[in-house]
Amino acid sequence: MKTLKRSPRLLFQITVIVIPMFILMTVAVALTVYHSTVDGFLKAKNNHIQEMLSDRYEYFMFIGDNNEPRVQQWFIEQAKKADFDYDRDLTDEELRVYIDYQSRSDSFEYSWFEEMPDDVRKYFLRQYFYAARQGISATLAGSGDIESLFLMELTSDGHGVMLFDQNNSGESIKMGTLLDDDFSKHPVWQEIAECSDNTVRFEKTSDFPGPGSYYIGYKPVLVNGGARAVIGVTYNWNEFREDLTGTITRALLIIVGGIAAVLAVLLVFLYRKVISPTARMQRAVLRYTDDKNSARIVDEMYKISVNNELGYLSDAISDLALEIDHYTKENIRIAGEKERAEKELYQAEVQVMVSQIRPHFMYNALSSIAILCKLDPNTAYEATIAFSKYLRGNMDSLKRTEPVPFETELEHLKQYLYIEKLRFADKLNIVYDIQATDFKLPMLSVQPIAENAVKHGVGMKDEGGTVTISSRETEDGFEVIIADDGVGFDPDAPRKDDGRSHVGMDNTKRRLKEMCGADVMITSKPGEGTTAKIIIPKKKEEDAS
Repeated sequence: MKTLKRSPRLLFQITVIVIPMFILMTVAVALTVYHSTVDGFLKAKNNHIQEMLSDRYEYFMFIGDNNEPRVQQWFIEQAKKADFDYDRDLTDEELRVYIDYQSRSDSFEYSWFEEMPDDVRKYFLRQYFYAARQGISATLAGSGDIESLFLMELTSDGHGVMLFDQNNSGESIKMGTLLDDDFSKHPVWQEIAECSDNTVRFEKTSDFPGPGSYYIGYKPVLVNGGARAVIGVTYNWNEFREDLTGTITRALLIIVGGIAAVLAVLLVFLYRKVISPTARMQRAVLRYTDDKNSARIVDEMYKISVNNELGYLSDAISDLALEIDHYTKENIRIAGEKERAEKELYQAEVQVMVSQIRPHFMYNALSSIAILCKLDPNTAYEATIAFSKYLRGNMDSLKRTEPVPFETELEHLKQYLYIEKLRFADKLNIVYDIQATDFKLPMLSVQPIAENAVKHGVGMKDEGGTVTISSRETEDGFEVIIADDGVGFDPDAPRKDDGRSHVGMDNTKRRLKEMCGADVMITSKPGEGTTAKIIIPKKKEEDAS
């Protein structure tokens, strides 16, 4: 009986297919969710940044788009000098001096800034930037997620100069500081420097404006139609990434959990509707191949009550088992009759073969013995004994339906070749090279081949020749070789209609094949001779037992 295979194998195969698909789908969903979340966040954040930069423009009103370009330039140049302290408000005396000067003009024209004394200029700038710092500090504190807000000049040599920086960390960059970064590290700076509009642009930075990673929005400050500076608002990218990771993790847990639940339900369904019925059918069919119990397999198939193709298959297996049971009984009856017929046919074929041997050989043998009776009575006596043994072997072959030991066939062959030697005398030379005898083959299976070697090989040659009988053992079986150096023939040539029957040789090949699985290989060449090789395979251990 075949070994029952474990039923979970199909479930395992399905799982091996589904799990990688589940993983790929999860990765695809994760990437989609990640990029969608990032894109959505950045889009919302960008809109928020644009609104904030537009609103915070008021803190730097003197560089606004509506101001005179010379006022904008004066303001930027003064901020670069940084020769004042904007961390404190004006004293009462400083405020009185500044108000007194301001009362002399009712507009902020360029001439008013250009004529401003140094002490008043410092009071004005200090009050301006102090107020800007206070307002921006309140903005940063109220927003919760803005890291810093700054004003930076873009120089013609590709660098930036910090004009104002308000940072939540309290470590703001000093006014007038020339930054180490340049256009090569911030391509967006160069893009802004070459633009003529105040569209907000964005970039993700590393270690700018301080240590860490940031997401920055820049709003250009236009002077004379070109970008001279930028107002920037900075967000901490690491904090955003933590928030984003949390959001994505929650989304993935929901998605993966849902997919896993669907997968579990699918596997349970497959097990109940496909795998379990399949395993039951497998076990039932394998038992049936062992015991051929049709009633039991029909009962087991009836219990498989799934309403799908497997249910229909179980019904078909029941019908098939009943049909097999019917045909098995019928075939047993037919096989018995066929076996008797084959035995009768075999006996008839052997008799035909023996009858073929007699006409060709017996006349010549008796003629040779008759001549020897006159010339050499002792040899005639030995020849008569050999001929008698040969005939007895032929008669015994009629009773044998199983292979015989090679030694038995070899002894019968020697009797035949001895008699042929008497006939051909010095024209026939016999050589034996027997290296293996521990095998069996059908009776009278070597003699017809040897007869061909004598009669149609060396017998057709004026000077005669040699017939060699040899045997040997190979790794896979045994070989019996009948070789002659007679006239030979062309194996590829069509068989001639020479009036001779070839039934004996054909029967010999068929008997060798059917009784011991042997093959006969014949090679020949005109003028050089013929070699016939009987290849008998070794029996496997299970066959031998």
